[in-house]
Amino acid sequence: MPKTMTKAASRRLEMLDSLWPDARAELWHRSKEDGYSTIPRTLPLILSLIDNLGGGKDASRVYIDLWCRQMDDSFVEVTDEETFAYSSGYSTTGRNVRSWRERMDILQNLGFVSIKPNGSRKYGYILLSHPHKVIKRLREQGQIPENWWGAFTKRATEVGASIF
Repeated sequence: MPKTMTKAASRRLEMLDSLWPDARAELWHRSKEDGYSTIPRTLPLILSLIDNLGGGKDASRVYIDLWCRQMDDSFVEVTDEETFAYSSGYSTTGRNVRSWRERMDILQNLGFVSIKPNGSRKYGYILLSHPHKVIKRLREQGQIPENWWGAFTKRATEVGASIF
């Protein structure tokens, strides 16, 4: 049975239709398409934090790719490291996999992922930790900048997300 549209959702559609008449046919909607992923609405801020804490390495590109690969179970099987590296934006042959692995190690060291081997492959399986719980631990360790924390708590409150 379809979900009943909330008043807020109805108002948003009215506004959309008034600003962009006839645009709905061109829009992507998760309930009508395959190949989507559920992500936290705080993810843009989480990505900026990862890059801030990553020592100048752009590990957020790998993190967003992992979120798009998990199937609402926070679990990812690494089938081809080169494909994962390319999808994360590392296309230079010879360096691409090494760059991807370096970013994976950053994500693991920060606590955003856990990595398990598959046979001789070190990066065989990946588990994405609840990012808000990771942020809580990082805050307790004094690693979270105050300005970022303020923006994060505001956004989490706006979207009704549990911070911890």
